[in-house]
Amino acid sequence: MTTTIRDSRPSGATSGSISRGTAPGGRIPHRRTTRRPRTGRRPLPRVGLPAADAVCAVTAVTASASVAGSITASVAVSVTTSATASVAVPVTPSAATPSPAVAVTAALLLIAVNAVLGLYRQRLVPSVLDDLPSLAGGGAVAMALAPALAPLLIPVPALGAAAPPAGGLGGWAVAVALHTVLACGVRGASYAAVRGRRTGSGARPTLLIGTGSHRHRLAAALLDHPEYGMAPVGVVDDRQSPEPGIVPVLGRTGRFAEILRAHRIHTVIVTPAAADVAAHRLAGVARDLGYEVLLAPEPGGLLADFLPPRDHIWGFPVLRIRPLPQARPAWPLKRALDIVLALAGLVVCAPVIAVCALAVRCESGPGVLFRQTRVGCGGRRFELLKLRTLRPGDPHESETRWSIADDRRVGPVGRLLRRTSLDELPQLWNILRGDMSVVGPRPERPFFVDRFSASLPDYDERHRVPAGLTGWAQVHGLRGDTSIEDRARFDNHYIDGWTLRSDMKIVLRTVVSAFRPSGS
Repeated sequence: MTTTIRDSRPSGATSGSISRGTAPGGRIPHRRTTRRPRTGRRPLPRVGLPAADAVCAVTAVTASASVAGSITASVAVSVTTSATASVAVPVTPSAATPSPAVAVTAALLLIAVNAVLGLYRQRLVPSVLDDLPSLAGGGAVAMALAPALAPLLIPVPALGAAAPPAGGLGGWAVAVALHTVLACGVRGASYAAVRGRRTGSGARPTLLIGTGSHRHRLAAALLDHPEYGMAPVGVVDDRQSPEPGIVPVLGRTGRFAEILRAHRIHTVIVTPAAADVAAHRLAGVARDLGYEVLLAPEPGGLLADFLPPRDHIWGFPVLRIRPLPQARPAWPLKRALDIVLALAGLVVCAPVIAVCALAVRCESGPGVLFRQTRVGCGGRRFELLKLRTLRPGDPHESETRWSIADDRRVGPVGRLLRRTSLDELPQLWNILRGDMSVVGPRPERPFFVDRFSASLPDYDERHRVPAGLTGWAQVHGLRGDTSIEDRARFDNHYIDGWTLRSDMKIVLRTVVSAFRPSGS
């Protein structure tokens, strides 16, 4: 008998089994992996500006000492020797020269500070005047911290990491001023090139979604102002007789993916009403397929009040929908941290794993490691490793039976390993292989993925990112025999708002919870 799962625990959990769901063809539904279409060009270079900022920082630090010294040397101190005579004594500039390590550290700090200030975000209307306060403030912070942090970040004596900043306070002020001037000049040239490319052959094919006059006004603004770099090619409309407009109706929402491919769309602009569920759904589909998605609500509406003031299309407020985590610049750093943490964890935890394995061997006999097929990113299956906590049984039963807190198959050692999560330590190898990440939604068995995906509409959204050793749901106590709907909601919330900072927060909360273990 097929049981419907709606609210909390999987149906049949207390009896230990769940019947198979009715997913079409038995296939695990999943999203396509994110890949941005190779049409059009990005509004701003993703690597060019950080590299240019680094060059500006190194140049400013290097030149600041000589400039500050020249200014100081040009000032003469008049020493009165008599009522009618004075002697001009030139001040000899300091022989201190800027440290290469300080210059490199300033460049690295500047890139980090500028990223935090949002200076590398894509914008529809880039402006040097908008960037000026952040450029000056970020430069001041980076130049001030560089001398102190250089010995820690670049401990190379040959580079003079311990040398004091050349020029003192005057040198710092000169370095900040030089960097601000250079950075503004570079950005002005870059933004001018971007605007020129947008008005030329760099216009990106754009699809509009929505109804009403706002859609037509937005299309007209894009046609009249090519400097935004978007060329509207058509709209998607489900109505039987859509009103005529300045751009053609390309089809209905049922052909959405086909329209995106056929017209080589790069950007999708959604102009939804407050309760336009279909438009919001299409925005999510386009985002997950790797397209640039902009949300353009009616001016004066509630949503428009929360939009950043710098994002607009000829006065119409616009919000850029964040892409999937894999398409964000910081995602490669997540994988790098996974490798570092997995290697360190395997080395540090090797004695603990050995002791736990010996305890399992003494309690249950041979077969210390438990291998089980789980579903990861994009619906891909992989073999998950755990220390065995259940007594050996029927393989089919282990794939289709839901684990509960008072499962009689669990012995004393297994119960301790589960309560402390020590049985999960072998998954550090899965992380090192790339099957999993340190932080992400917990992977589930294919049998239950079929069932939960058929009953909970948002459950499959969890597979947009790699599975994790720990996750946002787990640090909120949602593990073991708890609500599947709640777990999916927490996991999707983590994915939608992913940042490296959120990963570090989850790791720290996991470490803290390890000292006060609970659950199963």
